[in-house]
Amino acid sequence: MNAFSKLQILVLTYIAANCAAFASDQPAAVPTMGTADMPTMGTSSTPAMSTAAVPSVTPEPRIDVIASLLQRINPPGWQPVAVGAPDADADKAATLKEFGCNTSGIKAFQRGQRRINVVLYSFNSSQGAYAAYNLLRRGSSTFVAKGDGSSEDDQSVSIWKDRFFINVYGTSEDDEESKVAVSDIANQLCALIVSHGQLPQIITRLPTIDRVRGSEKVVMGPVSARRLFPAPGLNFLALAGSIGGGVADYQFQAPFRERMKLLVVDYGSSPAAEQAFHNFVDALQEQHPNIAPADGTPKAMFKLANSFLLCELRAQRVIVITGARKRPSAGMLAKQIL
Repeated sequence: MNAFSKLQILVLTYIAANCAAFASDQPAAVPTMGTADMPTMGTSSTPAMSTAAVPSVTPEPRIDVIASLLQRINPPGWQPVAVGAPDADADKAATLKEFGCNTSGIKAFQRGQRRINVVLYSFNSSQGAYAAYNLLRRGSSTFVAKGDGSSEDDQSVSIWKDRFFINVYGTSEDDEESKVAVSDIANQLCALIVSHGQLPQIITRLPTIDRVRGSEKVVMGPVSARRLFPAPGLNFLALAGSIGGGVADYQFQAPFRERMKLLVVDYGSSPAAEQAFHNFVDALQEQHPNIAPADGTPKAMFKLANSFLLCELRAQRVIVITGARKRPSAGMLAKQIL
């Protein structure tokens, strides 16, 4: 082998060694964003700060996800405008926090004197988003649902889809152009949020006979319970430690004309439900005598100012019925609960 060939071999060996070293210093390839990583799914990922092992967690929706969704909404012919100060309702804010609201965002559009506001909330769970939908929605339920549930009136569309609650509303009355734009924006957001939520199981346990349509609500703690189910002693039900509760109104026509309100709370275990039941009943008995018949079933009835309150223990659930004017009415409603 001549000297020139030896020199070529040395040069190629040097280049190969340096290329290998350079490749080893490059950062790992960034994984391609999949469906589960898209902003429309309400999740986002951040690069690891070290090579140490970290526990696997499910990321929650962040403000950049809400911003990303709102930025993609641009109705033709409408111009984005500055948004005013957010609603400062402290009671509403506390209720949304209890539902697991982690962030929210608003975007406004204008066309002449017409204005449309788009408000988007994200939650830690689909149940929380459903709870917010039933609390804040406007109008009545629609036959052709948008998302997992929707309602609308002449100026607005309210939507529950997966872990998001959407409210799109215009400021102009009897304006067909605004109505079309409101509906189009709502459809666009529904298309961007591709995942779906499930109806909370506690709602499926509410009797359907005599139930007032649209009165169904979800409680997820003492704040929402006090707002949605006015009754004494609710703090003793330990709602913060429950799986959740369902509330609905019932209208009886016969044998008595009655309007009652039902609360069903699921504690996930019989001991927890039994403890909450006894704490609640013991608290009420300090001011009202228990007039329930002693038939061996775990229940209590109290005569309040102008109505009766019934509380029963059902395995891992506690039911409370208020508003009955006639003593038998609450028991009749309780028999419908499986």
